[in-house]
Amino acid sequence: MLKALIAISAALTLPLAPVIVFAGALAGPQSQTQSVAATCAGWAGETPTSVELDQGQMNRAATIYATALETGVGAAGAVVGIATAMQESVLGGHPAARTPNADGDVGLFQQRSLIGWYADGTTQDENLRILADDAYQARTFYLGHTTNSGWHIPGLVDVDGWQQLTVAEAAQAVQVSAYPDAYAKHEGLARTLVTLFSGNPAGLANCGTLDADLDCAPTGMPSEKGQTPDALRVMRCIHQKWPQIKSLLGVRPGDPKDHGSGRAVDVMIPNYFSPTGIALGTEIAEWARTNATALGVTYIIWREHLWSVARADEGWRRCGQAASCYTGPDPSAAHLDHVHISVHGTQGTGTTTLGSGAVVLPVDQYRLTSRFGDTGPRWKKAHTGLDFAAPTGTPIRAVTDGTITRTGLAGAYGNLTTLTTADGTVIYYAHQSTINVTVGQRVTAGTVIGKVGATGNVTGPHLHLEVRSGGIPTDPDRWLRTRGLTP
Repeated sequence: MLKALIAISAALTLPLAPVIVFAGALAGPQSQTQSVAATCAGWAGETPTSVELDQGQMNRAATIYATALETGVGAAGAVVGIATAMQESVLGGHPAARTPNADGDVGLFQQRSLIGWYADGTTQDENLRILADDAYQARTFYLGHTTNSGWHIPGLVDVDGWQQLTVAEAAQAVQVSAYPDAYAKHEGLARTLVTLFSGNPAGLANCGTLDADLDCAPTGMPSEKGQTPDALRVMRCIHQKWPQIKSLLGVRPGDPKDHGSGRAVDVMIPNYFSPTGIALGTEIAEWARTNATALGVTYIIWREHLWSVARADEGWRRCGQAASCYTGPDPSAAHLDHVHISVHGTQGTGTTTLGSGAVVLPVDQYRLTSRFGDTGPRWKKAHTGLDFAAPTGTPIRAVTDGTITRTGLAGAYGNLTTLTTADGTVIYYAHQSTINVTVGQRVTAGTVIGKVGATGNVTGPHLHLEVRSGGIPTDPDRWLRTRGLTP
């Protein structure tokens, strides 16, 4: 899940949108920091750890969001607009944004104030007054501006296929900046804010290009309430593809597992005991398995069999024998009357054309021992990873897709394998008894890359999992949790 810390000084009023009141917001000049969670599936980027926006910046972001809805570009356009304004003017918070630069650019989107450009005043001073209106600049960003001489300055809607571009590419197509890649770093914050402003826990902000088959309309069922984006996509597409399904169950308050957190769907099968019902349930279960990456599926249970992403190479496993699920006379507990589909929550890509994107835990049947940041005589400064204690020989799985970049002995790490992901994150797997991969090998989430051991600086067999971003160790627990997994 993407997170940003937003400093808010009061409840915000969104132009052209409802008032959003933040629980516990303080009146007057005081401020507080609130954690805001964005739930947008299909985006593999990172949000800055802490971003502080004042009330003015928040309201300007809200104006951009409302204008995106008004002009028809929707939440996807709002992400592009907010990221652009963050780069161009720090959402209007940079003092220099209020004064035209050498080119006459000014304001929220740094639009040119010279006569004959973005405003139709007869003097530059008049244009500056027009461009001081944040809503005017936002509308111009989206719709462009036709000058008095008939020249049309393109806006986002004039960019063919902007919906299929990355946020940075779409922003650059409008702004034509000397720094075309700069917009990308604000994408996470923009998505966080759009989800916040939408007031929709479904996270229906733009989640990237969807396969048409997985771009499904709301069901209208009350069971959608509280579901995560991945679970919503599962519910909506099953409802759309199999209209004979009349009952889809979601959140079950108090459930300690996936139903309690909006990360599961039970597909109730009519006449489940009949050949037709069994065939229907099997068709749906296979559809979920086939589209596991796009839907963010972690595992499926149907008719006393379980399939999981983590052990996909083993296929459907029999409950009570090769899988730890119920088999017995209760038709609900045995999943005879429904297909159970569990999901990550926010990891689905919405398209089957991308890499798997799945994230899995590195070992099964473990006990967490040392955590990130622990101190003591065993470490020179502090512990740089998360330790999964398990018997020697326990399979170690790649937690995500990547390329093997190192294998072999590495001092205190013992037998070490490192995996580098597409975004440059490096994941360390230390103290192995056996290494099963070679440098340069491409692996996907769930691939067995080695076995737990006790090599190097250890007091017993365990996997030391370390996550490094930009060469700096970060908390693997937090890294996994932000991707929908709780170690």
